[in-house]
Amino acid sequence: MSTKPNTWVRVYGPVILLVALVAYAGAYLRWPGLAGQVDLLVYRFGAGRVLAGQDLYSVGLTGNPRTLLFDYTPFAALCSLPLTLLTSPAAQVIGLVVNAALLVYVVRRTLVRLGVTTSTGLWSLGALLVGLLCWLEPVRLSLQLGQVNLLILAVVVADLLGTDTRRWAGVGIGLVAGVKLTPALFVVFLVLTGRRRAAVVATVTFAATVVLGFLVLPRDSGYFWLRGGFDDVARITSDPVANTSLKGLFVRMHLAGVPTVAVTAALAVAALAVAVLAWRRGQAVLGVAVVGMASAALSPFSWSHHWVWAVPLMVHLGYRAYVVGSRSAVVALWLSWGVFAGWVVRTTGDTPETGLLSLRPGGWWDVVIPAAYLAGFAVVLVGTAWWLRGRPYEIGATTGAELYPVTRTQSAGAEPRGSVARTSTVSPGNTVT
Repeated sequence: MSTKPNTWVRVYGPVILLVALVAYAGAYLRWPGLAGQVDLLVYRFGAGRVLAGQDLYSVGLTGNPRTLLFDYTPFAALCSLPLTLLTSPAAQVIGLVVNAALLVYVVRRTLVRLGVTTSTGLWSLGALLVGLLCWLEPVRLSLQLGQVNLLILAVVVADLLGTDTRRWAGVGIGLVAGVKLTPALFVVFLVLTGRRRAAVVATVTFAATVVLGFLVLPRDSGYFWLRGGFDDVARITSDPVANTSLKGLFVRMHLAGVPTVAVTAALAVAALAVAVLAWRRGQAVLGVAVVGMASAALSPFSWSHHWVWAVPLMVHLGYRAYVVGSRSAVVALWLSWGVFAGWVVRTTGDTPETGLLSLRPGGWWDVVIPAAYLAGFAVVLVGTAWWLRGRPYEIGATTGAELYPVTRTQSAGAEPRGSVARTSTVSPGNTVT
């Protein structure tokens, strides 16, 4: 097995990144509204209301009680307080730069976990992936809006892919679950993968964020936690086409009751089972991607930009494609990017409409198209389960980099950095000791 990206990546990886950045510069110059960072301004607005002693949830950024509302936890508003020290333009610039840096961090961190080093193509493969991912619609839209998604992704990746012996493992997951509830699914994942101490730390940390919210903002906390504010989808949008989660699909299909609960539970169980299997067989990055995508699928409401959990999946595919040399991974990588990239659909208005959800031909299509992310996730679950079915369990898989079955001849060759050297594994027809 090769441990270096092929020549194509070494040459064209930086070229693809350069083209992507030039395209970004051109788009932002053509449509300055792309730098609006409106969601970041909503976070700043919420923090400002905290400082002013006003309630968080009754009115939005523009003064309208129906649009651009702060819909995160009271703890999230407290975390946003530093934004009030910045002017709106400064917050917009810093937000864009920080989110871009977080994307680079996630790509680099996951590649390092996969065993890629500077001497084996970290920079060239990283350049290729950052160039592609910055134009993936969930990422592109997160950058445009100043969304918190990339920060949550980066914190979870740092927490889960760190060493299991860290005393404070789980704190990051608990904190981001306190900002936005969906990452709490990773606590279940920690339990199922045997990291119970980290799960306890995450749970206690999350509980601490709730308690802090009640101590500082008791009225807002009472509304959010005790009167169903956390589950009030009507505060987010009245557009059923915008909801890419499983619940959104049920609403568009006018389905309710026990069958929908059963399907949701079945999807949760299947996703966690596949993620745990991936983790135990050494595919940690893939496991993180599956749980993250499941959190978007199972949420009461998910915008398209909530699917940034596709980032570690794409990194996994890029590694398999250009380091391991899997042709099927090459096809999966480029096909996924082609379908979910932020292609411009319409150019009317201050900003272009991009991505699949901008396609609204009407009729049944408006039911099906928003489910594209769900369909992609279903393909990921089935494909991952199929790919893992014949792979061996690997000793040390939860702490080392990604491992692959080797033959006797291959076991004598170079091994990726971070892998568990000379671990006994079994490949079809070969026993390695």
